[in-house]
Amino acid sequence: MKVTPIIFSMKGCPHCDNLKSQLKESNITFKEIDVDESKNEILYESFSKKVESDYLPAIVIGKKAFLPERSFNKIDDAVVMIKEYLQVLSDHENH
Repeated sequence: MKVTPIIFSMKGCPHCDNLKSQLKESNITFKEIDVDESKNEILYESFSKKVESDYLPAIVIGKKAFLPERSFNKIDDAVVMIKEYLQVLSDHENH
Protein backbone atom coordinates (compact mmCIF):
# COMPACT_ATOMS: atom_id res chain seq x y z
CA MET A 1 0.00 0.00 0.00
CA LYS A 2 1.61 3.23 -1.14
CA VAL A 3 1.41 6.12 1.32
CA THR A 4 0.64 9.57 -0.08
CA PRO A 5 2.16 12.54 1.75
CA ILE A 6 -0.33 15.13 2.98
CA ILE A 7 0.79 18.75 2.78
CA PHE A 8 -0.93 21.33 4.96
CA SER A 9 -0.48 24.65 3.17
CA MET A 10 -2.14 27.97 2.47
CA LYS A 11 -2.43 30.27 -0.51
CA GLY A 12 0.26 32.95 -0.64
CA CYS A 13 2.75 30.93 1.42
CA PRO A 14 6.04 30.97 -0.53
CA HIS A 15 7.49 28.07 1.48
CA CYS A 16 4.38 25.99 0.75
CA ASP A 17 4.60 26.80 -2.97
CA ASN A 18 8.31 25.94 -3.01
CA LEU A 19 7.71 22.58 -1.33
CA LYS A 20 4.85 21.66 -3.67
CA SER A 21 6.89 22.68 -6.70
CA GLN A 22 9.90 20.59 -5.63
CA LEU A 23 7.72 17.57 -4.89
CA LYS A 24 6.10 17.83 -8.33
CA GLU A 25 9.55 18.13 -9.96
CA SER A 26 10.56 14.97 -8.06
CA ASN A 27 7.41 13.16 -9.26
CA ILE A 28 6.15 12.73 -5.70
CA THR A 29 2.38 12.57 -5.56
CA PHE A 30 0.85 14.37 -2.58
CA LYS A 31 -2.49 15.52 -1.26
CA GLU A 32 -2.73 19.21 -0.46
CA ILE A 33 -4.93 20.51 2.33
CA ASP A 34 -5.45 24.27 2.19
CA VAL A 35 -5.83 25.37 5.81
CA ASP A 36 -7.67 28.53 4.77
CA GLU A 37 -10.61 26.56 3.35
CA SER A 38 -13.41 26.34 5.90
CA LYS A 39 -13.95 22.64 5.20
CA ASN A 40 -10.39 21.97 6.46
CA GLU A 41 -10.51 24.21 9.53
CA ILE A 42 -11.40 21.56 12.12
CA LEU A 43 -8.93 19.04 10.68
CA TYR A 44 -6.07 21.55 10.75
CA GLU A 45 -6.97 22.82 14.24
CA SER A 46 -6.92 19.27 15.54
CA PHE A 47 -3.61 18.53 13.79
CA SER A 48 -1.87 21.71 14.95
CA LYS A 49 -2.96 21.13 18.57
CA LYS A 50 -1.75 17.53 18.48
CA VAL A 51 1.70 18.47 17.12
CA GLU A 52 1.81 21.76 19.05
CA SER A 53 2.75 23.75 15.96
CA ASP A 54 0.86 25.83 13.42
CA TYR A 55 3.81 26.52 11.11
CA LEU A 56 3.43 25.72 7.44
CA PRO A 57 4.02 23.79 5.33
CA ALA A 58 3.45 20.79 7.56
CA ILE A 59 3.80 17.33 6.09
CA VAL A 60 2.19 14.09 7.24
CA ILE A 61 3.22 10.72 5.87
CA GLY A 62 1.32 7.87 7.45
CA LYS A 63 1.62 8.51 11.18
CA LYS A 64 4.76 10.67 10.95
CA ALA A 65 4.71 14.48 10.85
CA PHE A 66 7.47 16.68 9.44
CA LEU A 67 7.24 20.18 10.88
CA PRO A 68 9.01 23.45 10.05
CA GLU A 69 11.56 24.54 12.66
CA ARG A 70 11.38 21.10 14.29
CA SER A 71 11.99 18.52 11.58
CA PHE A 72 13.49 20.88 9.03
CA ASN A 73 14.64 24.48 8.63
CA LYS A 74 14.81 24.66 4.85
CA ILE A 75 12.37 23.40 2.25
CA ASP A 76 15.21 21.62 0.45
CA ASP A 77 15.81 19.63 3.65
CA ALA A 78 12.11 18.78 3.89
CA VAL A 79 12.12 17.41 0.34
CA VAL A 80 15.13 15.21 1.12
CA MET A 81 13.45 13.96 4.31
CA ILE A 82 10.24 13.17 2.44
CA LYS A 83 12.11 11.24 -0.26
CA GLU A 84 14.10 9.30 2.32
CA TYR A 85 11.06 8.46 4.43
CA LEU A 86 9.04 7.33 1.40
CA GLN A 87 11.99 5.11 0.42
CA VAL A 88 12.07 3.56 3.90
CA LEU A 89 8.33 2.86 3.69
CA SER A 90 8.75 1.38 0.21
CA ASP A 91 11.62 -0.83 1.39
CA HIS A 92 9.51 -2.12 4.31
CA GLU A 93 6.64 -2.80 1.94
CA ASN A 94 8.85 -4.89 -0.34
CA HIS A 95 10.14 -7.15 2.44
